Amino acid sequence: MRGRRLAHLAVVWDMYGTRREGTGGVARRQNRRLRDVVAYARTHSSYYRDLYREVPQDFSDVEQLPVVTKADLMDHFDRWVTDPSVTRTRVETFLADPANLGVDFLGRYVACTTSGATGVPAILVHDHRALFVYNVLGYVRALPPALSSTRHIGAVLRPRVRLAAVFVTGGPFLGNTMMARRLRKLPWRSATQRLFSALTPLDELVDALNDFDPAVLGGYPSALDALAGERRAGRLRIHPVVVNAAGETLTPPVRQRISAAFDCHVTNYYGSSEAIGLTYECGAQNLHVNSDWHILEPVDEDNRPVAAGQLSDGVLVTNLANRIQPIIRYQMGDRVAIQPESCPCGSAFPWIRVVGRTDDVLTFAGAQGRGIRILPLAIASVAEETPGVAICQLIQRGPSELHVRLGVRPGSSEPVVWAELHRRLQGFLADHAIMTVRITKSDDAPALHPRSGKFRQVYRDFTDVTQHEREYDSAARRR
Repeated sequence: MRGRRLAHLAVVWDMYGTRREGTGGVARRQNRRLRDVVAYARTHSSYYRDLYREVPQDFSDVEQLPVVTKADLMDHFDRWVTDPSVTRTRVETFLADPANLGVDFLGRYVACTTSGATGVPAILVHDHRALFVYNVLGYVRALPPALSSTRHIGAVLRPRVRLAAVFVTGGPFLGNTMMARRLRKLPWRSATQRLFSALTPLDELVDALNDFDPAVLGGYPSALDALAGERRAGRLRIHPVVVNAAGETLTPPVRQRISAAFDCHVTNYYGSSEAIGLTYECGAQNLHVNSDWHILEPVDEDNRPVAAGQLSDGVLVTNLANRIQPIIRYQMGDRVAIQPESCPCGSAFPWIRVVGRTDDVLTFAGAQGRGIRILPLAIASVAEETPGVAICQLIQRGPSELHVRLGVRPGSSEPVVWAELHRRLQGFLADHAIMTVRITKSDDAPALHPRSGKFRQVYRDFTDVTQHEREYDSAARRR
């Protein structure tokens, strides 16, 4: 126990030292930790041992390491993890039992899953040392800018302050797991900390939040934006002093609406269940990468680095804290640009602009069965620009099937709007040499995604994988 406390104290002291030493100190720590985690993975993970067979022991740059994908890591789960007592079967059995929510797997790991909204869910395991690093990153770097006034500090630090978050529940997802774990350790916190489901009907969610009356509110930007509308309408009567947005892209207009409705400070966070504590937001409202504990690489569609200031096609993430399940150059689909200029806050950590992808790229069969990819923003724009469309959800239900949930503007004729939308969608796909897609309209209204709990305008909802998709996935893994 004493050794663990000293190790924890060393982590805290090191984070303060990093700030004092500037960019040179950040770079030295990143390089040392990258070498340590690669050496550990090589020694304890047979997957990485084989993957790094051609990588020099004295490699000099992260770009010398191969890229990994979620699909490939999950296919080799038992060889990926560094503790042989952790197997996919054991973790899946553990997570399948609701009674285990918030319980540490094997007494020493936190296990959770991603939503699987864009495919097979990832099963993730974090060791206790990594969890401590994530917590310290939050307290030392993310919390101070959020407490930007004595009003904020007084409200957040007062006894039994209430904290609420609106995220997806009902499964062993990270937020749900961490909240349950916290309440198991200190049950009295159930009176002051509560996770509300993003799948709850809005009127019920408003009533529950009114009863709870939190001083700090967190959630998906889309959920917070909806609650801001309820606050403006007078139905939501809470007065939080800080609102924390995470899980989706927080755009400037949405941030402004939330801040104005609640008359409070709004903070932003970008990260994932694989890379907890990836960023923090400074007082200038810019996102900084905690690059002493994580590496974030903006890349193009071929996983080549993009220049500073250029928006990437994806990102590669490396977690330098977690040893049980090494995440090293892991593909994520968000679009990120590292800003070339210094942040006004003076931080030594790089700052980024993020366009998080909440929608799926669709793949339809073209001529000779060739897979043709359609960007969600492009096809969504066709729907949004159709006269009379108020809200629209496009769901791919098969290789040649597109399902549409439609809401029309007041005074518009739904049959007329649908006929025009159908014509435009057909024309758009034909322009991309996609001629055989069946486009149908659902009787259901647009809704939150059933697994992720987020509103996703364009997504895939089928498990049949066509040959051209297998070929694309195989090529992505080779890259």
